[in-house]
Amino acid sequence: MKILQINKFLKAEGGAETYMFQLSAALKEKGIDVRFWGMYDDDNIVDDFPSLLADSVDYSNQGIISKLNSTISTVYSKKNRNKIAKVLDIYQPDIVHIHNYNFQLTPSVLPEIKKRNIPIVQTIHDSQMVCPYHRLFNFQRNQVCTKCIEGSFFNCIKDRCFDGSVLKSLVGSAESMLYHSLGYYEKHIDFYISPSQFLANLINKRISKEINVIPNFTLVSNEKVNIYDSDYYLYYGRISGEKGVLELIDLFSTINLNLVIVGKGPLDKIVINRINNKTNINFLGPKYGDDLYSIIKKAKYVIQPSKWFENCPMTIIESFALNTPVIGSNHSGFRDLIEHNITGYLLDFEKIDKARIELIKINKEPVDLLKKNISSYYEDNLSPKVHLEKILEIYNKMTSS
Repeated sequence: MKILQINKFLKAEGGAETYMFQLSAALKEKGIDVRFWGMYDDDNIVDDFPSLLADSVDYSNQGIISKLNSTISTVYSKKNRNKIAKVLDIYQPDIVHIHNYNFQLTPSVLPEIKKRNIPIVQTIHDSQMVCPYHRLFNFQRNQVCTKCIEGSFFNCIKDRCFDGSVLKSLVGSAESMLYHSLGYYEKHIDFYISPSQFLANLINKRISKEINVIPNFTLVSNEKVNIYDSDYYLYYGRISGEKGVLELIDLFSTINLNLVIVGKGPLDKIVINRINNKTNINFLGPKYGDDLYSIIKKAKYVIQPSKWFENCPMTIIESFALNTPVIGSNHSGFRDLIEHNITGYLLDFEKIDKARIELIKINKEPVDLLKKNISSYYEDNLSPKVHLEKILEIYNKMTSS
């Protein structure tokens, strides 16, 4: 079987890329031929079709003239459609498994795949199909936003969701309106996968096709990790406002519990200044691989106070793989993965006084039963073996129909 994985980024960028590369590694171990197509970048991990990759695009560094020139290709790219056509003719995959493709690659590539009667499986990693900005969060107002889910995509323009820019927001809205009006997401995708029921429910507000829920997985191994606990709570991930990091620091500043922060992001310097002279809070910067896994494994709890909606947080799956319970926000994909008082806890972090009381109470509870529950839940629902069986079942179904 030959699988073509399509994603805008072919480098270590975020959760979607982590999932795609780990899935592909697991597939290759089963003897399946896997290739990749996406956007060119010097940091790409794979290089299967070097002369046929989409051109590198960085919208954040474009001037106004460049932005205007690239507007049409952001919505529809004839160039990328021609490139994927050549890739398909060369490789002739049995399945195309598509991930994130809007804007840089554009949905213009979808008809080219369907012309060849190649089944398309899409893993939905974000809310792009119901939110032009794909984040369900307005950074200008610093709050969750769901206006476009059941309302008009014009809300994106009115609220200037893309970096406060009318032009960017106009392009984003136009892209959403075009492909929904043409029915691209209904007629070109053969099988949808959502890592969470939360996201599936949102997408089904605008897409009528069935969406199958299969949580993500991780290849994290316990073998090289020291097995002993330390008395600290761990936040790890992006150091940014929507993740609730600053509010978490404020919370721990009022209680006698230890907090370790791992990661990097735009608020690094603010975090360093805010924890100055706070002996119970440590910021370690970014950590990777076995160094990170050891820190997760030794933590009493991983704590994730995200303010914006999360789909299927890899931080929770990684923590569960290492048998560490998680305290997460009481919303979105956290509710899919965390069963309150069984595998962790769900807190309303925006209510800081209530969260403080709950956290002090949680700290007094033993974690042994939680760890036992996590181990069972992980093996039955999130393990690589379970995930791969479900994906292969889909692939076989698509190729035999």
